[in-house]
Parts: sequence; structure tokens; C-alpha cells
Amino acid sequence: MRRRPPKSHHTPVKHWTLRARLTALLATALCAFTGLSTVAYLTSSREEDRLESGFAEELAFLADLPVQRALMHKIDIDEADYLLTHKADWLARRRAAIDEFRQNHRALAVRLKHPGEIEEWRQIGAAMEAYIASQDRILERARRGAMNRDEAVETALAKEEVDAVIERMSRMGRIGFQRMDAQRRSARAAAFATFGFILAIGIVGALALSAAAAAILVGPVLRLRAQAGAWKLGEPWKEPSADGPREIQDLMDTMRTMAAKLNEQFERERETSRLKSQLVSGVSHEFNNALTVIHTAHVLLMENDTSAVDAPWHEMMEANIRALSAMATNLLNLGRLESGKFNLETQRVDLGPLLAHSLERLSVIGRRKKLDIRLETPPNLPAVLADPDALQLVVANLLTNAFKYTPEGGAVTLGALERSPGLVEVFVRDTGIGIAPADREKIFSGYYRTEQGKKTAKGFGVGLALSRMILEAHGSSLELDPAPMRGSRFFFVLSPA
Repeated sequence: MRRRPPKSHHTPVKHWTLRARLTALLATALCAFTGLSTVAYLTSSREEDRLESGFAEELAFLADLPVQRALMHKIDIDEADYLLTHKADWLARRRAAIDEFRQNHRALAVRLKHPGEIEEWRQIGAAMEAYIASQDRILERARRGAMNRDEAVETALAKEEVDAVIERMSRMGRIGFQRMDAQRRSARAAAFATFGFILAIGIVGALALSAAAAAILVGPVLRLRAQAGAWKLGEPWKEPSADGPREIQDLMDTMRTMAAKLNEQFERERETSRLKSQLVSGVSHEFNNALTVIHTAHVLLMENDTSAVDAPWHEMMEANIRALSAMATNLLNLGRLESGKFNLETQRVDLGPLLAHSLERLSVIGRRKKLDIRLETPPNLPAVLADPDALQLVVANLLTNAFKYTPEGGAVTLGALERSPGLVEVFVRDTGIGIAPADREKIFSGYYRTEQGKKTAKGFGVGLALSRMILEAHGSSLELDPAPMRGSRFFFVLSPA
């Protein structure tokens, strides 16, 4: 029977969690820093021990130099005393000082480390031995009586040889002090070098740690952000699972699930929007057909009934038919715009006649409310580039809103003015209920009406949205005067033909 290989419990590094990766990174950095600090400490400690040992030996040597100089002086003085007194005690003292000098000289020679110092110390000893031998010859002459009193005094006062040897020994002591100072400076430089090394390693380590932490934390997040940025609504999430920490993989799976839910919601909303557009277009179309029949019947009634008593009723019916027709047209065109079936055919348009015709056609709605209706257009108004039918629809929407939301006795003005250079502004101004600042952007969104507007007149709230969309197709925009004196003032700007 074939045996199955044992399951490995080793987890690859690429599947580690962020916490495990950061822990491993920090532990590695801490171990490395601890190791470097230990090495630096041991190196510095060893250097301090070596310096301390060298200082101790040097100081011990320098401390014994005065003793040697004193012994040299004593040997010289004992010789002089014997030459002047001829007492044998001075010779014995001199011999003891010589023995002690030689013993100390040999002991101090062992402490020296540098070849130059050893050679100098040997020469000092040789010079001293030569001086002692010279003294021995002088003392031998004195014992034989071959030296008179004056010669003995002159020899006793002669100090040149011993002073030269003492000077060499003093100079060696000064060199020792200089060497100690050099060692001290070297130790300080080594300490600064060690500190600089640790500081440099710390800075490099901190930068490396930051880069590694950024790669561990920021890198996967940036890759995830790039994948999320490449995804488009309505498309499936094509990116594979992130090959990284477990948290990133979980986040990627969560985003994939979220993308699927958003796509489902997007499809539902798109289908709902399509059905809504179809419904609005169908209802508006049928509504327009019914209004056309009503309008035709009303025209026939007016032709057969010319009495002055029924004239107000006919005017009221005509105004309402026109208002309902404008609503139905707006709904139908809004559906066409949303479905992309509304096409513009721009051409040269004379604004004066177009505005006058629009105002005349809709003024019946305003006359029922006894409104002061005005047209303000300057002579020689430049022609503009626009779709005349679409432009009439925009003007009709603005006038209809102004008539609806202006109380009886108010004023509505349709006008145009020339802007520099060659631009033409079209505006509709009324003295109606106005629009609150909080509602100024919402009214252009479609199917939105203010609370005051709902109380004042009926409607669907699509006229302004439709007008803005038509003007944006013209490269313009429908704007609302931010601070009118009273009521509202809507305007848009058209380019010259």
C-alpha cells in the first residue's frame, strides 16, 4: 500500500498575515540592531580596556622615571663627595645607588613595548654605564693620590655628562606623555567612529524598516486600489485574488462580492430606468394624442360659439390645454433625452421673432392670472446657433414655470441682451414665490419640486431638468440668479451664429 506523504505544517511567507509579517520584520530589525549594538559595545569596551591597560603601564613607567633620575643625581653627588672628602662611605653609597639604578633600569626595560623606546632606553643605560665607568677611572686616580685638590673640585663640579643622560630620560618621559595623549585622542576618535557607525546603521536600518513596512502595508493596498480603480460599474470583477497577506485576500474577496452586488443593483436600476422611460414616453405620447383631440374639439367649439359670455371659459380651457400639452411634451422629451433619442439640429436662429412667438403662444396662461407680461429684446439682436424647436421648448418651460408660480397681479418678463463678445443671454424673470438656497441645485435634478411649489401649482418637476439637459447639449447651461431682488430669474447664454 502506497503511503501518503506527511502534511507539511509550514506556511509560505506569501500567505502570512500582515501582523505576522510586521512581527517578523520588527523582530529581525530588533535582532540585527541588538547584534550590532553588542558588537559595537564589545569593540568599544575592548578598546577602553586596552587603553586603560596602556595608560596604567605608561603611568607606572613615567612614575618610576623620577626615581631613576634621582639615582643618577645620587651617583653623581656621591662621587663628588668622595672626591672632596676621600671618605670611603661615599663610595659604598655610590655603589648601592649604582646597583639600584641598574636593577630599576632592567625592570623598566621590560615594560617598554615600542621598539624605538626600547632602543632609546638601551642607549640611556649604555650612556649611564659609560658615565659610571668614567667616574670609576676618576675615583681610581683619586684613591692613588694622582689628583690634586683643585682638579678634584673641578671634576666634582663637572655635570655635563650626567645632565645629558638625565635630559634624555626626561625627554623620553615627555614622549610618553605625548603618546598617552595620542592614545587618548585615538580612543576618542574610535568612540566617535563607533557612535557614527551605530548612528549610520540606525538611520539605514530605519529607512530600510520604513521601506519594508511600506512594502508590507502600503504595497498591497496600492495594488488593491489600482485593481479597484480599473473596475467599471456593470462589468465583472476580472482581477484575481491578491497574492499577498491574508487580510488583503479577504478584502479582495469582499470587494469582489461588493462589485457583484453593485452590478446586480446597477442592472436592476438600469432596467427600472428603461421601463420608466418606456412608460413615461408611452403615457406622454398617448396623453399628447388625447390633448390633440381635445384641442381640435375645442377649436371647433370656439368657431361655432362666438358669444362673449362663453369667451372666458374658452380662454380657461385653452390655457389648461396648453399647460397640459407642455407637461406631456416635457415628459416625452425627457424620456427621449435619457434614452439618447433626442437629436439636435442646430442652425442660425433670430431670437427676436422666436421669443415673441413663444410669449404670444403661452401668454394666455398668464392672462388668466392677470399677470404683467413683458418682452424685453433690444433691436439688432445677434443671431445665435441653436435648434429652434429645442430652444422654443426651453423658453416655453421657463415661461410656464414663471406663470404657474407667480401669484395674480405679478409680473413675468422674457428678454434677451447682448454680452461681449457676441454672446447672447436669454432670461425669464418673475415676481413669484422664489426658490430657497437649499433647493437651488435640487430643482435641476428632475422630478423634484419644492414644498412651496407643491402648494402653489401642480406639475411633475421635470421642466427645469429637461431645459438644462437641452442647453448642455447646446454647450450652454441653465443658471439661476443667486440673489434676485424678488422672485426668480433664470438665464442661459448662447453662442453667436
